[in-house]
Amino acid sequence: MSTNEPPPEQPPAGGAPPPPPPPPPTYGDPAGGYGGGTTPPPPPAPPGGGNPGANGYSVGNAFSYGWNKFTANIGQILIAVLILVAVIIFFQVVGFFIGRAVACDPKVEFTDNGIKTEDCGGIFVAQNIVSWLFSLLTWIISMIIGAGIVRAALDITDGRQLEGTSILKPHKLGDVILASVLIGIATFVGFILCVIPGLLVAFFTSYTLYFLMDRQELGAIDAIKASFEFTKNNAGNVILWFLISLVAWFVGALLCGIGLIVALPVVLIGTAYTYKTLSNQPVAP
Repeated sequence: MSTNEPPPEQPPAGGAPPPPPPPPPTYGDPAGGYGGGTTPPPPPAPPGGGNPGANGYSVGNAFSYGWNKFTANIGQILIAVLILVAVIIFFQVVGFFIGRAVACDPKVEFTDNGIKTEDCGGIFVAQNIVSWLFSLLTWIISMIIGAGIVRAALDITDGRQLEGTSILKPHKLGDVILASVLIGIATFVGFILCVIPGLLVAFFTSYTLYFLMDRQELGAIDAIKASFEFTKNNAGNVILWFLISLVAWFVGALLCGIGLIVALPVVLIGTAYTYKTLSNQPVAP
């Protein structure tokens, strides 16, 4: 029987299999690659709302994130801030009245030789000592609560549910106190030296508590060093956010201090967003 179909190909002699097909064209192959020599399209973005990192950061996004998360958690955040303010006012008032109770009024006597005064022993008197002790106590408690608010801001960026009671729980208390003492001394000395060094200290150490609360393995000294490296490596974005934060603080203070109740959490959450995004860590939407 004759047909028009060609005869099937016969395998080569010796029973060897046929040669494999040629490889597909590579990227950039002008003979038929993707786009005739162009590079392939970039891979899709990772699922889960991942951040693009520093390239996608803006201070506008940071402030909007802080504001949106503040309004979404306004009840718990306001409770924490009001507790912080109430504690500070309480200890300041108690310290004032105790200081007044132990105060020594200078004595003034008019004699034939002129006016004779007694200054109650100089600066190391009971009133000053009580005032210093209560100021130190107020500062320590405010740092504990402040670190708790920073930890809560980091929890928000991680997508965890905010719990107001966790803000008041001490966390790495010794490191928080040590870091705050070192930063306070350095800032005070810097302001004495023509103000600008003090601003530089405040700028470079502004992320210390965030590293301290986010990185459990870091102590006070290491957190200060990490903050310095972070601000140095992201100077442009961090400077812009630092200036926006100062404006928010200033405007809040102008509103009889009431505006600080809003400015404080918005800035802290925005700073947590800045810290996470510029560190290339994921941030919850």
